[in-house]
Amino acid sequence: VTAEEGVQLSQQNAKDFFRVLNLNKKCDTSKHKVLVVSVCPQSLPYFAAKFNLSVTDASRRLCGFLKSLGVHYVFDTTIAADFSIL
Repeated sequence: VTAEEGVQLSQQNAKDFFRVLNLNKKCDTSKHKVLVVSVCPQSLPYFAAKFNLSVTDASRRLCGFLKSLGVHYVFDTTIAADFSIL
């Protein structure tokens, strides 16, 4: 991660996320900011256990929920985590 990328990552937070979601709902689709969420592999078993679901069902529901909020893309970072241990 470059210094500039580190600064950008540190500036991301829930407040900004919801601010952009609300702005996207109010403006023309041509002016939407693209919202991307990454889901780490550790979070899915937590949601699965909390809601008594399989990990696959938890993944589908979490993705569906995020998209219903207005998120454009949801990525599972499992493959990236696998590469990081190589």
